[in-house]
Amino acid sequence: MSNLVFLRIVPFIGALVALILAIIFIKIVNKKDRGNKRMQEISDAIYVGSRAYLNQQAKIMIIFFVVIEILLFIMVQFGFLQYASLLAFATGGGFSLLIGYVAMWISTRTNSRVTQAAKEKGLGEAMNIAFTAAAASGLILGVVALFDTGFWFNALFWWYGKYTTDLITNLDYVVNILVTFTIGASFAAFFMRTGGGIFTKAADMGADYVGKVESGLREDDYRNPATIADNVGDNVGDVGGMNADSLESWVGAIIATEFLGFLAFKSSPLIVNSILLPMLISTAGVFASIVAMFIIRGVVLRYKHNATVSVLTTTTMSGLLITTVLVVLFSYFIIRFVMGSGYMYIFYSSIGGLLAGFLIGVFTLIYTDAKYRPTRSISESAKSGPATLVVSGLSFGMESTVLPALTVVASMLFSFYISGGSSNLQMGLYGVSIAAVAMLSVSPYVIAIDVYGPIADNAGGIAEMAELGPEVRKTTDKLDAVGNTTAAIGKGILIGSAAITAIALGQAYFSKIGLLTENMGISVIIDFMRDPKILSGLFIGVILPFLFTSLLIGSVGRAADKVVIEARKQIKDVLSGKSKGDPRAFITIVTKAAQRGIIIPGILVFAVPVVVGILLGPGGVAALITGTLLSGFAMAIFMSNAGGALDNAKKKIEEEGGSGTPEHAASVVGDTVGDPLKDTAGPSMNILIKLISVVSIETAVLVVTMYGNLFH
Repeated sequence: MSNLVFLRIVPFIGALVALILAIIFIKIVNKKDRGNKRMQEISDAIYVGSRAYLNQQAKIMIIFFVVIEILLFIMVQFGFLQYASLLAFATGGGFSLLIGYVAMWISTRTNSRVTQAAKEKGLGEAMNIAFTAAAASGLILGVVALFDTGFWFNALFWWYGKYTTDLITNLDYVVNILVTFTIGASFAAFFMRTGGGIFTKAADMGADYVGKVESGLREDDYRNPATIADNVGDNVGDVGGMNADSLESWVGAIIATEFLGFLAFKSSPLIVNSILLPMLISTAGVFASIVAMFIIRGVVLRYKHNATVSVLTTTTMSGLLITTVLVVLFSYFIIRFVMGSGYMYIFYSSIGGLLAGFLIGVFTLIYTDAKYRPTRSISESAKSGPATLVVSGLSFGMESTVLPALTVVASMLFSFYISGGSSNLQMGLYGVSIAAVAMLSVSPYVIAIDVYGPIADNAGGIAEMAELGPEVRKTTDKLDAVGNTTAAIGKGILIGSAAITAIALGQAYFSKIGLLTENMGISVIIDFMRDPKILSGLFIGVILPFLFTSLLIGSVGRAADKVVIEARKQIKDVLSGKSKGDPRAFITIVTKAAQRGIIIPGILVFAVPVVVGILLGPGGVAALITGTLLSGFAMAIFMSNAGGALDNAKKKIEEEGGSGTPEHAASVVGDTVGDPLKDTAGPSMNILIKLISVVSIETAVLVVTMYGNLFH
């Protein structure tokens, strides 16, 4: 077997190992006790509600899919795309939707088992079950990412190799069609993450405000019928949506790197190797995550009833460090074997990306964990009321953007220049994209610590709704507090990786329009200060994240208003004994709101790059990408960290016995303000900044042709 053939099957080996271990983890979890009949009924209700929402969401997505496929078919007929692009788009979206379903199924089949473990065996076993299930989700992500990219590369490389003996022509088809696959994955992730975010936060805000502030009920009190919808939202938004989001980030980085590797090594015999390298580094990340998962599971099992939130948080962060170190070690040997000793600067680029991802995780921890100054200060400001608490949270959220932004800048500059970007632009851009792939190669472990949070949150809800003892809720609250911080870390890493991935995708767009305009004889000069078309594109890019944030938060607010009205009516009837409440009414309200809320953003994200390109030219689109990246990245970090800190400030007050006090009421208001920031608008930004780039790349031929015909 030649080296090249072996390298082409390595991602499939990684996918197979990850799949086997994921199945083993799921079987381990499924052998655990689901608890009493009431606990099982609540868990089943959460599963049924989650499945019903995703089924309804899928129907809306299919309508959009069909419309986009028709538009892509028209582009194929005019010679702008290949027929394979139609299937690539469909599979990208299909696999993204599938991974959301699988992740939701795993989490909803685990939640009551975690509750039962907290009741019978204590904190260590409860966290072990939650983490094992979350690890299975992370491994399934690795399976799909490696299989998808490996399958499409090998299938296209074989198919076009049948019709041309020219390697460059073959690979040109391959890398351009792969971009369409990314559009499909990004499209589905946008709908899954954004729609799920609207669903979960509308339900959460309404349930919390009416239940805890107005009615004086506990978190997830069984007398509050809106709590079922809240727990459903955790699974469709923070689990299903998060997995789809992670998949599109990861495959987007891989495919952008393949595109830039094709350009950088076009005249080199290592051209195929350079395209395979990002898949191999990603495979290394899957194996590194597996090792870290086993180590952390072993450590967690040592803890019994006396573990603290800080200890458990530190433990999960240690797993991220282990994963990062192992990827560095594996990448050294992979790059040396695949590219040779003359290209070891690519290895240094990968270190830059991995270090940046880890640092962003640390910075997120500092700004969201209750043991550090920002969250402590926010909780102390509750003494002056909700207004000062919210202002404090927003202030620290804005401050938290500085260090991640500087980290991304440093990583980008380091990766570019260490790869020889000062003398070879394409090689420098390849180095930047390798940094993005390396940062995202730890995604299976990041998903494990992120998805763990919603599972723990659901476990606490089940404990309360099943009226278990206060000691059980105390244990699940510890798990939930850890989950809030680890979820924030996961979001931070994804946002940071999205920025670097968007940079790589943006550079891929610049490279593509450079080739296209050169062939058409059009000169594109990007001068932000002298060309009003370029400056206009930049302004549109800057305001686009604000528009999206407005649309999404507005949808959450309108839906939450309806939830509040319904919750007031139902809780009053429940407390007076007139009824037991109807959770399905809340699920219906937020499902409809999620469907309506994603339509306009879904249309805009595809229309804006094309309209800007036709009116302002390819340079205007380049400016659009730049503006969206800079504005969207800062807003994503701000919203994610502000919301996470406000949430943990509330949890800190509760842990200190402050429930029912004016300070606690103020913190609940702060939490409801932060919820749509951290779980709806914030996570949607990292999809937006990449989706704008990939849509721009795929429509570049159309834009250049139409712009050239109109203005030249």
